[in-house]
Amino acid sequence: MKELNYSDPAYNEAMSHYLAGDWSTAEPRFVELCAKYEKSTFVRLILGNIYYSLGKLDAAIEKYQEAVFVDPDFGLAYYQLGVCFYRKGHLNRALEAFRMVAGTKQNHAMASYYIGLINMYLGKDEQAAEGFRSFKEQSPESMIANLYLGQLKLKVKDYKGALGPLLELVERTPQFAEVHYMLGTVYFGMHDNTRAVQCFRRALQINPEDERSKAKLTLLTDMQFT
Repeated sequence: MKELNYSDPAYNEAMSHYLAGDWSTAEPRFVELCAKYEKSTFVRLILGNIYYSLGKLDAAIEKYQEAVFVDPDFGLAYYQLGVCFYRKGHLNRALEAFRMVAGTKQNHAMASYYIGLINMYLGKDEQAAEGFRSFKEQSPESMIANLYLGQLKLKVKDYKGALGPLLELVERTPQFAEVHYMLGTVYFGMHDNTRAVQCFRRALQINPEDERSKAKLTLLTDMQFT
């Protein structure tokens, strides 16, 4: 089996079409390269990406599977495989692929994000929280994990647990009305009605159509006068 020759004119021409986003022209050229370089996981990864871009998910899956068969430590191919299964709605197979990413040298932060998201869909909250925490550790600049961690804590009425992630999130995204609503719910659950009112009012300033915040404010106002 031949290793990929990066000086091969056929490879360079195929890559030029791929990098230009000319998927239809690149596709047959990479099919030929796969036949020529039977040991190249990279060529299979790129052909899988082309199929994915063309909406041919089954063909993409086949190429990614070929890549990890040749190199079981090919984390990026596992990640792409997981995305394909996720798009097809095969959540358990997607989870399996994303978990394989973590065991390779090419770990991908978004794999942990998908692990959290899929487990959240499946109602496996502890596994979901673990996935989002892992994503947060690998990608601390991203705030999406804070949102989901806050939601998971609120779901079980762990208000103190939800407070930290949401305060960090609101500091970074002060115009995100949903976070102010969630913080209001946290403070209401902690019996800090003054801060709860402030949060619900801020949520309404940003999103005046938020009926949930209106209802909570009405409830808190009625409580103050009873």
